[in-house]
Amino acid sequence: MRRIAVLAFIATCFAFPAQSQNYPAKPVKVIVPHPTGGGPVDLPARGLADYLTRAMGQTFVVENRDGADGFIGAEALAKSAPDGYTLGVTSASVITMNELTRVSLPYNSARDFAPVVYIGAIESLLLVNPSVPARSLRELLDLAKAKPNTVSWGTLGTTSNGPLLIGMFRQSQGASFYMIPYKSNIQAVQGTVAGDVNVVAYAAGGAASLVKAGKLRPLAYTGNTRSAAFPDVPTFAESGVKLGFKTWIGMFAPARTPNDIVKRLNAESVKLLSDASFTAKFLQSQGVEPGETSRVSADEFAQFIKADRTAYEEAVKAAGIEKK
Repeated sequence: MRRIAVLAFIATCFAFPAQSQNYPAKPVKVIVPHPTGGGPVDLPARGLADYLTRAMGQTFVVENRDGADGFIGAEALAKSAPDGYTLGVTSASVITMNELTRVSLPYNSARDFAPVVYIGAIESLLLVNPSVPARSLRELLDLAKAKPNTVSWGTLGTTSNGPLLIGMFRQSQGASFYMIPYKSNIQAVQGTVAGDVNVVAYAAGGAASLVKAGKLRPLAYTGNTRSAAFPDVPTFAESGVKLGFKTWIGMFAPARTPNDIVKRLNAESVKLLSDASFTAKFLQSQGVEPGETSRVSADEFAQFIKADRTAYEEAVKAAGIEKK
């Protein structure tokens, strides 16, 4: 009996390595804690899942679990078995912002998730209703300085990137905007189109049709360089404003997923993120820009998240956002 127990213990110790060598041996679920129907997280996730299906010989199935600011999907990923058969694709909002703005969460990013690969940054346009007299970011800031709290800005709730930008402008530029929170980004955009609010920041890919139709005017772009889709729109940096934080998306696995599985997923994904046709179709079309971080290892992605959290902490403090 003792010999059987020892053999059972040894088998358990080597179970994960054996599984790793044959990975994947069955379909893989990819949880996306964001809305379905395309968008800057959903479409890149689906493109990546399709590629991994072909590259790794098993189906990677996207499962959207939207709701509660990403809590539902993130909790499901955190509670999944760490065997590589449940992954997640999500954003800095879920991984970092939620922890800085919420008193209680059903997950802890550092404890519960293993970073796999950085996909890209969701670049946004700062947009105004055409009735707003400002035709540049500098003119908009001057307007907000001259008439504090009269230029309205539609945001997703009170703890998203919109409030961070408002806080940053107040602290670094002395410009005070009047924040009007909406229940969703698209509602804030619709409010700006209707003229209910003056300003909104929205993913470049999603705003493209509204800009082309003349329903919104772009003043600045958050990317490091100008967008190919909006070559006449200057970056924030060109407008004299430095952004310390970025909304990025990445792939994660439950903590304690075997390292060789994480490394293989990272290697396959990095190959894809270097493919110009893939990034144009599934990332840049949604305003997601890959960068140097899209080509780094899983360990380096984890280090990036730690450094990025510091930038978010500073932005949250500047915006005066308190945990709730």
